[in-house]
Amino acid sequence: MINRELAAEVKSLMPSRERETDRNSPVSMWNEMDRLRGKPEPTTVVIFRTRGCSWYDFSSCSMCGYFNDVNTNVGMENLKAQIDKAYDFMENTKILKIFTSGSFLDRREVPKEAFDYFMKRMSDKVEKLLVESRTEYVTETTIKDMKSYGIDTRIAIGVESSNDYVVKNKVNKGTNFSKFINAAKTLQKEKVELRSYLLLKPPFMSEEEAVIDAIKSVRDCAPYSTDISVNPMNIQKNTLVEKLWKRGEYRPPWLWSVARVLLETGDVEADVLSYPTGGDRERGAHNDDRDQELVKLIFNSSLNQDFRELQEYYERGEKTKYFSHIRNENRLPVQYDIDSFIRKITSGSVKIQ
Repeated sequence: MINRELAAEVKSLMPSRERETDRNSPVSMWNEMDRLRGKPEPTTVVIFRTRGCSWYDFSSCSMCGYFNDVNTNVGMENLKAQIDKAYDFMENTKILKIFTSGSFLDRREVPKEAFDYFMKRMSDKVEKLLVESRTEYVTETTIKDMKSYGIDTRIAIGVESSNDYVVKNKVNKGTNFSKFINAAKTLQKEKVELRSYLLLKPPFMSEEEAVIDAIKSVRDCAPYSTDISVNPMNIQKNTLVEKLWKRGEYRPPWLWSVARVLLETGDVEADVLSYPTGGDRERGAHNDDRDQELVKLIFNSSLNQDFRELQEYYERGEKTKYFSHIRNENRLPVQYDIDSFIRKITSGSVKIQ
């Protein structure tokens, strides 16, 4: 379940969790659109500052930079102050998505007292809630406890891939697909909705491999999920993926690949969506030629679950560079960022024997 060499390398890049930050304020709060009740609705998003994911005590996921926002000195009163600010921030929205640097259901990260305070505080304002958790904290006890407050809740789990080899040797998640299934069955038994997060293009995978893996993972997760969010890689600070990217040994996925996954999984029962973080930017999913229209179509199609315009755009789009990249990448023994690799060769910094 753990590749210890990979885990050690990821750990070596993580900064100290001892830092001076505002412990009484969330990392960030904003409003966006999502479809947690079967239609696009304004949704408030809050990232709470906590002591961090319990997985950080050992390592981290290869792409996750949320440890940059943690503070080990966050205490109970700090968490309550953050909750109060989140409450005040919600004005015209009834939908709330909560993120921490780990798991909202982890009692080491969000102690029971803070959890109870949050649920009671939000019960008169929130009609739909989404929170994230690793699989190990999704138990009958934690779910029954959450349900007791009467807020309609969807649990989000970062599956990343249904392929255990990918999760172990590329993502460094410290879990496996059978644990996801067990957690999903617990949620099904308790009649609680599930959003499954999948990662498009972990490190050490070609573009084509990543697309194939994402499509298969969508199909594997669909029987257990209310919806599935396909998250194309974005480059976060102090991560293994950032280190590879800076050396020209990793390229974020193409927007065409995001579209392919959405269009090729439209027949599954769960909703499949994608809101690309950093889309059309260097650190996020992008084509060689910038394409804001494609980003908008991916967002809007996901929100409305109507992919006809995206299909039309994909079919008429100029994808010569995209498929050329895939062919060239598949010929390499290592999955470099092709353009960066060519620049290194032409500059003489890489010697070809």
